[in-house]
Amino acid sequence: MKRLLAMLLLIVALSMTIPLADLRHVVAASYTFTNPQVLQIISGEDKYPQALQTSDGTIWVAWQHYFDKPYYMTWNSNTWSSVKTLPTGSQFSISPSLGQLRNSSIILFWSSNQTGRWNIFYKLYSGGVWGNAAQLTSGAFDDFFPTVAVATNSTAWLFWERITSSTSYQIYYKTLTGNRWSNDILLSTGTNQDDTPSALATYDGRIWVTWSRYVSGNYDVFYRYFNGVQWSPETLLTNANTWDLEPSIVQDRNGTIWVFWSRQMQLSSGANAVYQQKLWYKNSYNSGVSWSPDTQLTFYGDVNTPIDDLEPWVVQGIDKTLWIFYSSDYPLGNDFEIYYIKSNVIINHDVALTKIQAPPFWYPGGMKAAGENPVMKINVTVANNGGYDETVQVSLSLSNATIYNLPALSGTVLAGKSAIFTFNWNTTLVNLGWYNIQASVTPVPGEINTSDNSLSLAHGTRIVPLGDVTQDGRIDIIDASIAKIGYGSSPGAKYWNPYADIDDDAFIGTVDIAFVIAHYGTVS
Repeated sequence: MKRLLAMLLLIVALSMTIPLADLRHVVAASYTFTNPQVLQIISGEDKYPQALQTSDGTIWVAWQHYFDKPYYMTWNSNTWSSVKTLPTGSQFSISPSLGQLRNSSIILFWSSNQTGRWNIFYKLYSGGVWGNAAQLTSGAFDDFFPTVAVATNSTAWLFWERITSSTSYQIYYKTLTGNRWSNDILLSTGTNQDDTPSALATYDGRIWVTWSRYVSGNYDVFYRYFNGVQWSPETLLTNANTWDLEPSIVQDRNGTIWVFWSRQMQLSSGANAVYQQKLWYKNSYNSGVSWSPDTQLTFYGDVNTPIDDLEPWVVQGIDKTLWIFYSSDYPLGNDFEIYYIKSNVIINHDVALTKIQAPPFWYPGGMKAAGENPVMKINVTVANNGGYDETVQVSLSLSNATIYNLPALSGTVLAGKSAIFTFNWNTTLVNLGWYNIQASVTPVPGEINTSDNSLSLAHGTRIVPLGDVTQDGRIDIIDASIAKIGYGSSPGAKYWNPYADIDDDAFIGTVDIAFVIAHYGTVS
């Protein structure tokens, strides 16, 4: 089995770095890429990196060391952490994969031979603590190379390679909705070998998966996507009459979809022909309707010292660049380490709602004695994550049995900055009760990622009845008791309570007590 044999190689340590001038390259469509940088130098073979950009801006990179344990490092926008061992709890743990759920928990998958077969395991990382490991697959087969994508509806999609015989390699998947995993589902339909999948959740809600397929002596890259209803047909992406291996798919901030892979390239012919693997890519500006030509990304190596660049994995960084991680046996062609390449900064249009802030309670029409006027102010924060100043329009509604739509607000949000839009809700004669708050910002021209253009706040504010001294939504014996104790008091007195001054005359008198008694039992 080609993949397993590759992972068993144990080679000497890397001790040199890449000459920058040898590896600089510029690509079409205004995209450029930096020189490759070595991520770490560890004695032994390091392969199959996978990376994750978390919601807090941290980049996690995990990879397989030798054939028995996975390592990882993190990038905090300034420095890389030290090399750490992932807590898989087993000596034989390979092909790690990272994802992040919508609740911000990081989910780690890996393949481990604890049962006599290679199965997929996983565990969660939340609040700085790793949870317990759980076995996810089992049966008379071997499962490798998990990859996860989390959809806009919070469903997690896990794909992996399943080997049922020496000639049968297929792509399977299962989904996690809430706390429940689906059954294993066959995705690929090839009769030869389908392996090393990569998954992507795009801004439009689709789930994409790419993989490499062996057909008649060559490997080609294929892909499919799920549009929320059904899977697209399998589509051939590369057809170069060679080996195109280990594809990785990503969507950048502009909405462009990229696929990177490793391509075998012949350096000499004859009985002792020399080959090497180099990274290539192509992209699509229109969600796969058309694709750019195949473009080579890495170049170092020659017939005397062939260099293999393998297993690319790409993420869109919060620093607005693409990060391409891969394994390479540069400079001597004998020991694999993890390297990375970055794209230039990708400029885009992208606004997002990040916060809704409203008072927790309000009296209908306000309450002067407590400092409330009839108008409740609700703040909505709009962030401009793109590279252009934007003029935005923000809408807000409040709802329970009745819906109140407030007039939309417009304004400018500078690139990379945030702005607060304050809505004024006149609460005079508003119905009592909890109100859900829904805000939205109209997509700006050229914006692709609209998944964060709306924000809701369940039970965002509560309109409570006058006489509800404790603001808990009901007028009960506690409210009546507080009002009675405060009878005859005014501001500054020991038992003065402004919420019992119903008529706003700075005195808790007969009118106030009578109002509480008359509305006793009212609930909002």
